[in-house]
Amino acid sequence: MRIMKAEKRAYILLSLIQFLLGVYLLIKPEASFSCVCCITGGMLVVYGIIKLIGYFTEDMYNLAFQFDFAIGIILAVVGCLLLFRWQHIMELFPVYVGILILVDGMFKIQTALDARRFGLDKWWLILILAVAAGAAGVVLLIRPAEAAKLMMRLTGINLLIDGILNLWVVFYTVREWNNIETK
Repeated sequence: MRIMKAEKRAYILLSLIQFLLGVYLLIKPEASFSCVCCITGGMLVVYGIIKLIGYFTEDMYNLAFQFDFAIGIILAVVGCLLLFRWQHIMELFPVYVGILILVDGMFKIQTALDARRFGLDKWWLILILAVAAGAAGVVLLIRPAEAAKLMMRLTGINLLIDGILNLWVVFYTVREWNNIETK
């Protein structure tokens, strides 16, 4: 049980960092690309490790962490690329972020449908946020050659939406077995 609580706290912390990075990119889109890559890369490596740990924990519904093994590996690999090869991926950065957020949005759509099947009454909010995150990811995939400021703002919006989505999912779906009465 302690591992799941620590996992939940780490997941919340990283989601908040993702949200704040998104806000920062909206406010200062001219931020240094190398700085953004290092921060994002480090965050993705840590997030990937946390998702891998989360995969092996148990929560009551098994919804929030159900895809975390594959996503954890993908996040850690992309994080390492951003940390150590950022010069070579500068042009593709929005595409990488768009793919990650699109894939996460698709998995969260399935989480929303599973939450509906479990009878959770606010499943539709997960669905709306997941579709919004997926749509924002598609925008990054369609328009990768736009101006740097626009791309950083779009990346910021994507990170912000995905951070909110991740916070909502962890707060709404992660339940410890000893708290079954709370819904």
